[in-house]
This record gives sequence, C-alpha cells and structure tokens, in this order.
Amino acid sequence: MRAALPVLLLTLATPASAQIWDGGRSALREVPAIPPATSLVASDLGDINRSIRDGRRRGDLTRAEARTLLAQSAVIDRLNRQYRQGGPIAMNAPALVDRTLALRGQVDAARARPR
Repeated sequence: MRAALPVLLLTLATPASAQIWDGGRSALREVPAIPPATSLVASDLGDINRSIRDGRRRGDLTRAEARTLLAQSAVIDRLNRQYRQGGPIAMNAPALVDRTLALRGQVDAARARPR
C-alpha cells in the first residue's frame, strides 16, 4: 500500500502539469502587414503602365486609348492601396487580381490591333 500511494499521486499530477499555457497568445491571429496579393498587383501595374507608355510611343495606342488605360490603372492602384490599409476592399483580393489581369489583357489587345 505504501508503494501504491506515490504512484497514484504521480499519475494524478502528470496530466495537469503537462498542460502549457502561453498567456493567451495562441488565441490571437496574426495578420500579415502586406498581403502577398498586393505586391503582385503593384508589380503588374508597373509593367502595365510601362507597356502603355511604350505602346503610345510606338504608335500602337492612340492618346485617348492610353489615357483611358492609365485611368483604369490608377483606379486599380487606389484599390490596391485601400486593400493594403485594410479598407473596404480588404476581403476582395481575388477581384483586385482579376481587374489587374483584365487590364493587362486590354492593353495587350489594344497594342496588337493593326493600325
């Protein structure tokens, strides 16, 4: 009986001591400062704007076409900044990427048209 008492006490104390409390830090979700989608959109917009300027210089785009495409690029850039700051578009990152891809398609199509 004397030997059974310490074994019994050890079996009861082990589960409680095995639990580790981290001060509640695991309950908080970490939010990345800049989501990865925004950096892709920003670099794509830089490439798109460069393509628009090159198309205008080479005569592939008219002044009005270039102005319209640059205005669309500015809208996407503004939405991208709102996204990074957690603004109203924060939950709609795929739509932002889709708009960027659509603009790239418009620029490519406009530059490919024969003059």
